[in-house]
Amino acid sequence: MKKVNILRIFLASPGDVKAEREMIFALKEDLDLLIGKDKNIKFEIVNWERNTYPGKGIDAQDVINDQIDGEYDVFIGIFWQRFGTPTNRYESGTLEEYENAKKKYENDKENTHIMMYFKTEGNQNIYDIDIDQLKKVKNFKDKISKEDGVLYFEFEKTEDLKNLTQIHLANLVRDKFSKKKRSIKKSPQKKDVTPTEVTEVDKYELLAMKIDKGDYNIEIEEFLEDIEKTNGFLSDLASSTNKLTLVMKFFSAKTSERTKQLNRINNIKDERLRLTKAKKVSNDYATDLDKYSDDFEALLPEFRESISKSIQSYSEIIYKTINSNSFDETKKNELLENIPSFISSVETAIEGTAGFLETFTKMNTHLTTTYSTAKRRAELATNNVFKELIRTKKLLKQLFDDNKD
Repeated sequence: MKKVNILRIFLASPGDVKAEREMIFALKEDLDLLIGKDKNIKFEIVNWERNTYPGKGIDAQDVINDQIDGEYDVFIGIFWQRFGTPTNRYESGTLEEYENAKKKYENDKENTHIMMYFKTEGNQNIYDIDIDQLKKVKNFKDKISKEDGVLYFEFEKTEDLKNLTQIHLANLVRDKFSKKKRSIKKSPQKKDVTPTEVTEVDKYELLAMKIDKGDYNIEIEEFLEDIEKTNGFLSDLASSTNKLTLVMKFFSAKTSERTKQLNRINNIKDERLRLTKAKKVSNDYATDLDKYSDDFEALLPEFRESISKSIQSYSEIIYKTINSNSFDETKKNELLENIPSFISSVETAIEGTAGFLETFTKMNTHLTTTYSTAKRRAELATNNVFKELIRTKKLLKQLFDDNKD
């Protein structure tokens, strides 16, 4: 029976990133299957909420520190707009956990890693934001970067953090923890058998077992299925993008039509008649804008899901290729070669959407409140897609940069 090694992740965060904490815990099965399977690693995720019990100490954080006791390999810290509740020693419990992790890293760099993430989404009501807390987060982020030598990452949506942590943990396991000497203790060797001979025998035995079981065939079949699945997701993404493009083209035609109408109206000498007709066209254009927004808002969930599935599936293929004994570096590089073209297509979509957004900035006619409201709604609907495209480009670039030679 193979020995399963535990890679323990300690999750530290203030109270305003609950969705992100829950997502990390829910990610455990995917991490075990995708990253840990071929390296006999199981992930264990702990934090004070799930892995401590009532007790007494100098303060509550002291109890947490004592029970966790630095027993983890990876420290993941997540911040948004809150810094946390002060302890008797630090400005917040999360800060104290980070400082403990930093000391642990300094004492054992080989077996400790610190990963810091900062959420940038700003859709909260401004009156709900604690400015002092937000300032502390900003100061902390600056400090760990400039003074502690920490490379942190920013994310906007919970889904973005999911993709980032999968990418980062996969590469961390590959580059660092898979090199740790956690192998099974072998039984004492006979004096007349050299280590080299044992290694050769083990290698051949493993090959014989693999042939018996047909594991290599299963691996290849699964790999081909993954390729087919990913191509399907990429096709869905292309389809979703095409639908959005068609909506923008239809709206561009409507915009051109309404612009021509307004230009004709501007030639009317009777001011009262000109104003009446202009208001009528503006209200008709508002109806066009609302129809456009309805279509965009209906398509956005499909577009967002296709992006997520495409990146997730692409990541899985690359990680399985990296971690598999059946595929060499050539296979990995062949897969990676496709990413730049994918990034290029996303960049083209970004440029097109940016140009489309600029058309809104040129719509300065505000003849009716109905028009102004519809225009603003259409701007935001387009901008939501624009931001999704930007996030997609960042994630793909991260995936490519972390895995290229």
